Amino acid sequence: MKIPGFVDLQINGFSGADFNDPETSVDDILHVTEILAQEGTAGFLATVITNTREAIEQNIVTVTEAIRKQGKNGNILGIHLEGPFLSAEYGYRGAHMASAICQPDLEWFQRLQKLAEGNLRLVTIAPEYEESLAFIEAVSPEVVVCAGHTCADFATLRRAVAAGLRLFTHFGNGCRQEIDRHNNILVNALSCEELTLTFLPDGFHLPEGFIRMLFNCRPLEDLVVVSDVVSTGGMASGRHASLGGEVVLTKQGKLHLAADPNVLAGSSYHMTQCMNHLASLGFLSETDLLQVGYLNPLRVLGIDPHEFGRRSDRVVYDPGAKRFEIRA
Repeated sequence: MKIPGFVDLQINGFSGADFNDPETSVDDILHVTEILAQEGTAGFLATVITNTREAIEQNIVTVTEAIRKQGKNGNILGIHLEGPFLSAEYGYRGAHMASAICQPDLEWFQRLQKLAEGNLRLVTIAPEYEESLAFIEAVSPEVVVCAGHTCADFATLRRAVAAGLRLFTHFGNGCRQEIDRHNNILVNALSCEELTLTFLPDGFHLPEGFIRMLFNCRPLEDLVVVSDVVSTGGMASGRHASLGGEVVLTKQGKLHLAADPNVLAGSSYHMTQCMNHLASLGFLSETDLLQVGYLNPLRVLGIDPHEFGRRSDRVVYDPGAKRFEIRA
């Protein structure tokens, strides 16, 4: 099976262009879109993360202008707002800016949606805030609400699911290194069978055993690969500046906070690289891989795969090499 490319629900930038920097231009975003298309990403959500309110608004306006400028059938399929409605606790907040994290604000979110001209498709929040349930109930009919960077207990997650929570953002990450062996966010989320789980198989965020566990305890249709790639992707190893503070990109491709090597700062790998790492583990068929990297994210966004698949086929799978290749 040939596809136009993978569909990624979480791209923060690439090749030096950061969707979360107010100085990033519309042309910068469209240039990144073109680079990612050549690398096998046919559609994605531009991800805007925790920042000052003014910066978030500016970043959303810029991405929205890029969506408008790309024209019909463009590769930017919408916006994923990841924060600032996240847990402020260290470990759970990951590399997000602690000073900008806040409780869910429905009125402001509605303003953001107007600025986005309806292009906010996903929003990631921590369900444990007192305001979270009302926020989910109000937003979920039109926008996919995801849990992420959260330390919610089981009862809180169940209430959030009943209110309309549908997705869990980069499951297995965005939490502390050490957690209670029974009462923890991973067990609590796995216990909510209604949640679709996105996960990040770049070879650094999750070990092979964890990834195999996901496929053993969740139906294939409930799993979605994301890259969470950031502006450092495609750049040389070394130290780089970012919103969450200085980060280090190792020669192997791991990206972490300079202040704490245990806190990952997004990924340096785009979707094709993530999908090839997942394929290299050897336990998934071509059909399985295409479902988690192409069909499932389209389903989350409510996009018809047949319509989307009318674009030119660029990505093919080599079963002998267990990897995807990009055709010119």
